[in-house]
Amino acid sequence: MKDIALIINTISKNHDVWEAFFKQLEKHVSSDFFSKKYVFLDDDLGLIPDDFEILKYDPNVLYRSQFLSCIEQVEEKFCVYISEDYILYDNMDEKKVSSFVDVLLSNDDISFIRFMRGGVYDQGYKKYDENLFYLHNDKDYFYTNQAALWKTETLKKIHFMGPELHIANKDWQNSFEYQASKVCRELNIQGLFSYYGESKRGLYHYDSIIFPHISTALVKGKWNMSEYSKEMTNIVKKYNINIMKRGWS
Repeated sequence: MKDIALIINTISKNHDVWEAFFKQLEKHVSSDFFSKKYVFLDDDLGLIPDDFEILKYDPNVLYRSQFLSCIEQVEEKFCVYISEDYILYDNMDEKKVSSFVDVLLSNDDISFIRFMRGGVYDQGYKKYDENLFYLHNDKDYFYTNQAALWKTETLKKIHFMGPELHIANKDWQNSFEYQASKVCRELNIQGLFSYYGESKRGLYHYDSIIFPHISTALVKGKWNMSEYSKEMTNIVKKYNINIMKRGWS
């Protein structure tokens, strides 16, 4: 048994993204790959597919407490943690994700494997093997909410010890995502990322053949048409999305 949970973190104000997200997920991931699938949210609006377990958080508290209240209920040893605007446009490589589980099982000191290469610090990576590389845990962006396979207990611990902040703020250094890197250093958490020669996409990350997705479909609440013009155009047409309601960047 793989013992992998899928965790989707979302909010009801983004319900207009849900149809495309869930249907693309259904199309590109085998129905039995994940041991269990969860959605963390404030209100499901009766729109979440039946094969997901809904875990509700309090919308009146900050992200850290929202997420912690939900992930504490996840019992699977491993989890893939993504957001609702990580829309797949091709098949997840299930064999490679399964092989990543084996890597985590055989290495007590490695806590996660990110499915894509980041672009902020773009050199000097030590190889774990041909396509896996160690992340610099002394850098500011060691912890990011990019698609990744995690040891669930480590992700719980980061949020338990992390600061009471929202995931992102205009003052970036006072966001949970930024401050969580300090927690990771205190815990001496180590992580890897996969890279198979994929092209760089924008300034901050590369594409992923492991989890081929739009990262992210929403940028500051607007549809991300500039970085993913081809992929987003296909999604917009397929799901009849009126991009005028949100606007686009």
